Amino acid sequence: MSCWPRLLSLVVRLGAIGPFPRRPAEESRPRGQRNTVARARTTIAHHYDLGNDFYRALLGPTMAYSCGYWRDDGPGTTLDSAQLAKLDLVCRKLALRQGDTLLDVGCGWGSLLLYAAEHYGVRATGVTLSAQQYEYVRSQVVDRRLEHLVEVRLEHYRDIKGSFAAVASIEMGEHVGNDNYASYCEAMRSVLRPGGRLLLQQMSRSRSAPGGGPFIESYIARDMVMRPLHRTLEYLEAAGFEVRTVDCLREDYIRTIDAWAGRLETDRDEIHYRFGSRRARIWRLYLAGASLAFEANRMSVHQVVAKVGDRHAEGPSG
Repeated sequence: MSCWPRLLSLVVRLGAIGPFPRRPAEESRPRGQRNTVARARTTIAHHYDLGNDFYRALLGPTMAYSCGYWRDDGPGTTLDSAQLAKLDLVCRKLALRQGDTLLDVGCGWGSLLLYAAEHYGVRATGVTLSAQQYEYVRSQVVDRRLEHLVEVRLEHYRDIKGSFAAVASIEMGEHVGNDNYASYCEAMRSVLRPGGRLLLQQMSRSRSAPGGGPFIESYIARDMVMRPLHRTLEYLEAAGFEVRTVDCLREDYIRTIDAWAGRLETDRDEIHYRFGSRRARIWRLYLAGASLAFEANRMSVHQVVAKVGDRHAEGPSG
């Protein structure tokens, strides 16, 4: 008896021939031209609108989705204390004082807005494209009775209006794209008062390292671009900023990512039950790969402080 029918049946079952398998629901499939406003809303929603409960389980009570500042190895250093130390470091680098105005471009779940208002008495405004982040920040503002100090806007950075003493953008520039990065820097400069300060915290890659890769593009953050540090500094200077300090937090990010991964493992059964085993596997793989990339120095993260000169009206050079 011929074995061909059985072999053909096996080949079909294994998917070697026949229709392509259905794409996983977790895969990002945006349409349209990269880094347009419409596509940005879609990609941001795919990554950040997974649900505030999921991010609370991952990030902890600070809801800070960026590199923490691990000042020492003491027993009291935790993910939460490292994130609070980072927020305070940002406020000090911006030289914030009571009554100052602060803009946070890509404010996430509002950790910097809330911290700066509560601890430094500043009037803080944040912008985000994530509907769930926007609603979360609004609820926190009411719960903490900060309506007189904190405002959050659901808008694109290109639409920002106002005049601020300080601007922060914490790990948002990676979502801007190469074609729009110059206008992103110019948008932040345009709303800074003369003598105002910018703090840009941003992931970077080494000159020879690739970007995020197909896995991150498909399942985590579509259209993310991590450029070498020198390119970021060139964009800032071209927009009219004077770069004052650059600090590397690469080792801090290894500890931050490992702490996030640890939270997923500590509450593994609950995470699987509440958010699904496929999402949990995707994020465990994502965090493991990211930790290795920072450990191997293929990726890094920097805090850049830049300043606008007193003659702000001269405009960008070049």
